[in-house]
Amino acid sequence: MDYVRRFYISSLLHLTFYSGFYLIYLQSLSLSKSQIGFLIGLSLILVALFEIPTGVVADKISKKTSVLLSKILLIPGTLLLYLANSFWHVLFATIFNSLAVAFLTGAETGWLYELLSRDGRRDEYPKIYGRLRAFEMAGSFLGATLGGFMARLSSMKMAILLSVPFTLMSFLIVLTIPSDIAKSRLPYGYHLIETFRFLRSSRVLALLFAYASLIGLSLASFTSFMQLYFYEFMPSILGVSWLSGLYTLINGISWYVDVGENRRKVLYVYSPILIPDLTLLAGLSSWFGFLTLVLGSLLFAQAFKEWQRVFQGAIPDDKRATLGSFYSLFASLINGIYISILGTIFGKIGIRAGLVVVSLMFLGAGLVVRKHVPME
Repeated sequence: MDYVRRFYISSLLHLTFYSGFYLIYLQSLSLSKSQIGFLIGLSLILVALFEIPTGVVADKISKKTSVLLSKILLIPGTLLLYLANSFWHVLFATIFNSLAVAFLTGAETGWLYELLSRDGRRDEYPKIYGRLRAFEMAGSFLGATLGGFMARLSSMKMAILLSVPFTLMSFLIVLTIPSDIAKSRLPYGYHLIETFRFLRSSRVLALLFAYASLIGLSLASFTSFMQLYFYEFMPSILGVSWLSGLYTLINGISWYVDVGENRRKVLYVYSPILIPDLTLLAGLSSWFGFLTLVLGSLLFAQAFKEWQRVFQGAIPDDKRATLGSFYSLFASLINGIYISILGTIFGKIGIRAGLVVVSLMFLGAGLVVRKHVPME
């Protein structure tokens, strides 16, 4: 079987049956909105703290090893979440899961890009990257929809526990994919210094970091608390789980479908304006939330695929995972701080009113950033 298909299957098998009701599960443990926002923000900050050491592991040892470690660490994280009955238990689960994410980010895409480059298939990367994310979303869709049924027929805890076997299957598929061979020969410290110098000297990378963070934060204003947003509108765990599943299905289709290079570039340029417009509509009316869910996913996927093409083409093979980790560190810190603040804002003035306020801020920033989007 072609290694690209094995990447797809591994992503598909990454099922988390609790993804559709995760925030409701935390709420059932008597966690407040502020605590939930803190945990979401903390998970992103922890990912940021773990990013650089895990990125260096990927560049100096093996990107494949880094991805395998990610799969293994998800198992204790899931079991801790299953056993949780307080804020502190969820906190420990968050630490394991954050470390798992850190080992995956940068390593998986860098590994895939290197394999494609070795086979002379570099130009296929945006499409394959999009489809990799599509299979991941398909797995999330199955997890969310089936998990909602499991929670209704049995319990939310049982749905969490049943995620573990699928993580193991994903791990076994990853084992069969060819290893990467491009490794940094520099000592740990020198590798970090040289990578940082490369990043600091590249104006294009600085602009790319800023662009991706802007559109990501803008959409996260809606998606981070989407389950609670719709739960206020339709208070049903099954309904919210199905809606979460619908979101991942739309997301998967958005990543899988490629609108073509020219249209991708247009959406890439205008997304910093279009995405805040959509989140603003969600703040004005709950019915507009469905429109934001659909169009926001479509816009972000196409824009980010084009961003990946520019980003991966701007960095060398032996620094790819570490630079990817530098980006993830930057994005996680910004997202973590932002979502923690957002949880407090939503707790005080409500989710819809909060969306109106932050969307207007991002719309102003998007008008400025759009003029400086790097195309190559």
